[in-house]
Amino acid sequence: MRKEILDEVIACLSEERTLFHYFKGQYAFFLLFCATKEQCSVNAIKQSQFQHLLNQPDIKSLLSHHGHGKLTPELFEHTWKETSQPFVLTVDRWGNSNRWDYQTTRKGCNLVLQLNFSEKHNRAYHRLVKPDDDYIFNYNGHPVMDRNKRTLYRDTLAWARIDFDLGSNEALIEEIQSDWVRSVLHCLKGIKIGSTPWHLEWCKCKQEAFITYAEKVLEPFYNIWSEAMLTAAIRFIYTELGIRKIYYHTHETGQRIKQVFGGSPPRSIYSDLPRKFCFQITNEDPEFIKTDRGFKRKKRNLKQVEWYKLAL
Repeated sequence: MRKEILDEVIACLSEERTLFHYFKGQYAFFLLFCATKEQCSVNAIKQSQFQHLLNQPDIKSLLSHHGHGKLTPELFEHTWKETSQPFVLTVDRWGNSNRWDYQTTRKGCNLVLQLNFSEKHNRAYHRLVKPDDDYIFNYNGHPVMDRNKRTLYRDTLAWARIDFDLGSNEALIEEIQSDWVRSVLHCLKGIKIGSTPWHLEWCKCKQEAFITYAEKVLEPFYNIWSEAMLTAAIRFIYTELGIRKIYYHTHETGQRIKQVFGGSPPRSIYSDLPRKFCFQITNEDPEFIKTDRGFKRKKRNLKQVEWYKLAL
């Protein structure tokens, strides 16, 4: 995407902080909110790409109290659980030019949606870990929140890079990632086998305090961060951008098209996760991607190009 276009879109978005709460499995409620539109039947959902959401325990429990078989968006709109975790969402840009940038499908920039910790987490983190640096568990070359750009700085749990085209009503989720979870788990593993991870050299905490942080404070985020990040990205694309066709990379095609060299991203992020969210495999290229010259050149070297697609 051209930098000028992305800057215009970001300028139109609210600069106020966006609060976002998430509990395990909440994605199903949001997808059904989108799928039901004005009103539809349970049988219609059973015949759609969203059918497996009806088997989720929380959804089955909800529908057991609505036996008439008619579904409306309002039924899924306001959901809450005691285990809901608070986050703050912020928007940024990845890439500084209209040339090729690192791991983008086409040349230009990506919009970045950042999933940031709330003060509830941050207070415990600073009390236990006592960090001397902003990037102990994040890589400063990745699109995490930049202290120099924000009056109120927050630590970023995860982010999503998004390319989109308002004309074709399409968006492509390039990647979602969490340096924070990977780094903390790496440190915890190192401590338990008797080594001292370099991350802890940038802290003032003792190993016991770090273990308390890793096993108690951060524990609720290990199994929800990818769900929360993808839900936030889809919700942003759907509500803020008004886009209804969302694509997501498969593991194999994504690696080749984005030219990912070296360490491979977790396969589950590009297989199990999109399938859980009802994305379906397609050979149909996004309209705004297939006209890009660089993409067409890279595609010629591939035997097969596959994407995940979600139609809302």
